[in-house]
Amino acid sequence: MSKLTDNLSTNVAAFCGLLRNEHGFAIGHREAEDALRALDVIGINDCNRVRSALRLVCCGTYAQTRVFDRAFDAFFLASRPGVPQPALAPRHTRPGREKQKGSADERPGARPKTPPDEGTAGDGAPPVQRRAVDDEPNDPNPWDLLRARYSPVAASGGSLRIDPVRAADMRSAALRMVQSVRLGRSRRWKSMDRGGRFDMRRTIRASLETGGDPVALRFLGHPLRNPRFVVLIDGSRSMAEHTGVMVEFTAALCERSARTKAFLFSTALRDVTSELGTALHAGTNLANLGEAWGGGTKIGANLATFVAEHGTRLLTPETVILVFSDGLDVGDVPVLKRALAEIDRRSAGIVWLNPHAASPGFAPASRGMRAALPFITLLCAANEPQGFETLARRIAQTSRIRGRRG
Repeated sequence: MSKLTDNLSTNVAAFCGLLRNEHGFAIGHREAEDALRALDVIGINDCNRVRSALRLVCCGTYAQTRVFDRAFDAFFLASRPGVPQPALAPRHTRPGREKQKGSADERPGARPKTPPDEGTAGDGAPPVQRRAVDDEPNDPNPWDLLRARYSPVAASGGSLRIDPVRAADMRSAALRMVQSVRLGRSRRWKSMDRGGRFDMRRTIRASLETGGDPVALRFLGHPLRNPRFVVLIDGSRSMAEHTGVMVEFTAALCERSARTKAFLFSTALRDVTSELGTALHAGTNLANLGEAWGGGTKIGANLATFVAEHGTRLLTPETVILVFSDGLDVGDVPVLKRALAEIDRRSAGIVWLNPHAASPGFAPASRGMRAALPFITLLCAANEPQGFETLARRIAQTSRIRGRRG
């Protein structure tokens, strides 16, 4: 019986162990590693391509390919029959606790029972029970359940929750970010201790305090101004548990600096700058985000869309790009590289925030992270208000961004 999890590496290793222990295949850890490398190259969006890639790695004879196909179907694709046990079911699904609108099988998101002639159960066997998934209104193929966290398939997730309790700490961290990172010069002349123009009027006025002697000279100059921040937040399913903190910080940053733009992306890109400000003040959640939240992962395609639609207006030498993503991208790597190269060329730098970067033993091994590394100015993690304050200091100390100060 297959025991699928949300971890692709675990599933592939378990499948290789099944072939070795139950079917006598001469494969071990090296073949499991080769299988994962093959999937990293071809992706897991197409079940038939995955089957072919694993067959090439695991099979050595024609007879083994026939055994492999049956084992692959049973492990990844077959339904899992079982005997219903109402006593062990959740309370709201037990007999007598049905909601007024219908039984447990009629609720939105519930899985219909498969008739014996449509499932794998034989005559007289209990109907097949399938696992329910909150975001899928219809019964998906088990392969879709396996690749849901990594696929580029469009989906519309629920609302995005913003915690108002952390709002004060996030505003403090955002203020530190704005104060620490100042790029470019203001166009206006302002009074400065050292500037490019002598200020005769203020110097004469100051000399009245010293009997007419111009002891304290006054100057005019162009002071450094706040940078332009562009925040690109990965809202795919693999980032769902980490996105809330970044959204709260971004909302506070938009409040502190009017030169901040925020974008959320999953299978589509969406400008959420105005919506973040409203949600932060009202303490409400972000809803109706469409394909920008809760779907698959298309980092390269969305960054390319950002460059094409907003690059002319937002990408300047004073713009700091913040990308919040784990780098799990199943799209085309060349598209991701071209988009990042263009953003890197036209901005002050790319700060990539990976929520796993603070974990012990972290290595940017995902395909998207490996493609992005040559163009990243700073790679780190920020999962709490204190982490964002530290991030502000690290950005200010980054040599390339410091070099943008004129």
